Amino acid sequence: MTGRTHLAASVSLVLALAVWPATLRGQGTAVPQAEVLQHRLQTMAAAFPGKVGIFVRNVETGAEVSIHADEMFPMASTYKVAIMTQVFREVDAERMSLDERVTLTESDRRAGSGLFVFMKPGLAPTIHDLLLLMITVSDNEATDLLLRRVGAANVTAMLRQLGIRDFRVDRSTEQIIGDWLGAADARFRGISAAQMLAKEELFATLSREQLDNAARAFADDPRDHTSPKAMADLLTKIVKSEAASEKSCRDMLQIMAEQQLRGRIPRYLEEVTTSTKSGTIGPVTNDVGVINAGKQHIVVSVYTLKANSGVETELAEEFIGRVARASYDYFQDTASVH
Repeated sequence: MTGRTHLAASVSLVLALAVWPATLRGQGTAVPQAEVLQHRLQTMAAAFPGKVGIFVRNVETGAEVSIHADEMFPMASTYKVAIMTQVFREVDAERMSLDERVTLTESDRRAGSGLFVFMKPGLAPTIHDLLLLMITVSDNEATDLLLRRVGAANVTAMLRQLGIRDFRVDRSTEQIIGDWLGAADARFRGISAAQMLAKEELFATLSREQLDNAARAFADDPRDHTSPKAMADLLTKIVKSEAASEKSCRDMLQIMAEQQLRGRIPRYLEEVTTSTKSGTIGPVTNDVGVINAGKQHIVVSVYTLKANSGVETELAEEFIGRVARASYDYFQDTASVH
């Protein structure tokens, strides 16, 4: 899901981040609480113009960093990780097949991110194709087709079965975008996907006040929210092959490794393999994923709510990229002293 580009930029965060060294060599051995990284990320978070939630975990050592990590945030498209997990569990149970083909119709078209909206009806991608497009380009049409098959209530029930609380999936992308637009302007209330596509020119007419009012309503709505820690717990279970079968968990990480939207966690990790899923709508700029650091897997879950519509998405993306790079450097450097 995509939000509109915001207007005014802020450089204070970038300047605050620039003073930090790239590495922490010589700081001593890692401890479970990772105090050095904790302090570093807290300083970054304090400079961000808005609310942030961060949870970082070294899967192998158990070391963790937590900043507002138990608070609830709107997920936007990061919730597609949970939908993917449920699809693979259905495949494991032989109730679905990755090779099954689904014919796309005109009524399946969705506004927002993705590629299927540009394709003619009649295309018949496989379930695996839908998963790949849902994750790598955040395709909303693919998402709603898959969610229709597995059911939002079943996705949430699966999370509870895995012992993950503070994480709920409630709506299709069509409903989420419609609710956000409806909170901004009554003309969009109850709007369908077809109507969204037909009225795209109206999106640009939304005022800053309308966007800020919608942002507050969207953040206060408990649906499709998670805590950064709860999302990290799901990612950890995927890394440890506890969320589904070992093959399915490997396949999920591989799909996420093909991510095409690389401006957040992978931003300063060009030489590193990452498996990620971002999410964006209105005030929300998020990214979650796994950084492969040699023999270590670093789970990173970052959620941001910009203070107002004057804060550019680019600033939030820069922040997430710096958090990921700092986390990678910390665990690389502490591992090197052993």
